[in-house]
Amino acid sequence: MFKKVLIVTVLLVTFASSASANTLYEVKKGDTLTKIAKINKVAVNDLRTWNKLKKDSIYVKQKLIVKKPTVATKTTTNVVSNNSKIIVTNKPKQETVVPPVQVKDEQLTIAPNAVQAMNLSTEGQAMYSFIVDFAKHLEGIPYLYAGNTMAGFDCSGFIYFIHSQAGLDITRQSSDSYFTQTANVVVPVIGDLVFFENTYKQGISHMGVYLGENKFIHAGSKGVEVASLESSYWKEHFVSFNRFNSLTVR
Repeated sequence: MFKKVLIVTVLLVTFASSASANTLYEVKKGDTLTKIAKINKVAVNDLRTWNKLKKDSIYVKQKLIVKKPTVATKTTTNVVSNNSKIIVTNKPKQETVVPPVQVKDEQLTIAPNAVQAMNLSTEGQAMYSFIVDFAKHLEGIPYLYAGNTMAGFDCSGFIYFIHSQAGLDITRQSSDSYFTQTANVVVPVIGDLVFFENTYKQGISHMGVYLGENKFIHAGSKGVEVASLESSYWKEHFVSFNRFNSLTVR
């Protein structure tokens, strides 16, 4: 009998630096980009690049990235399951990239239910640790439709930003498009994605990052915040926990 073979590519990443209070700087009265650059011993140009600033004007309580995340090492692990055994092979120089899938806003996408993502290894969760830590430091940044910078985020823009700042090669897409590039996770770990449907539109319409203990962080209408999956609203619209099929380091 033919058996389906599942291949899930997981990127194992070890970061030279982790998110900390020193990664972000909250603008105070009297601050300028030049002053902030001097305090943090970085170039003004770097501040513009890291924060995607088109001009030098900043505002009080704005949060700026003042330390660029760096990647130390990377390897790619292919996990192959034939329902009876698991074989793990390390291929440090080979990477698998899943091409972006374009999905129209009005389309309802269906999760690849036949595909169950494997649990990440300890090394693989190093990537998640950074992403979750960094995401928590962005709490309070306002909601901005189509936003994907420190000026404001929408839900998918937030996911794009925290993953790209972790050094991962990810394109800016909608939540339903990200959904098609992920596999369902039966037992989620901290750092996995969480998807919701029928919030402001039909179909997959919202996403966040799982924090454990039935909590997740997301860019909602009130800005970046931690919410509970136990609340009646999110419980009603919950779809699944998911994990990217593959991501590579830039």
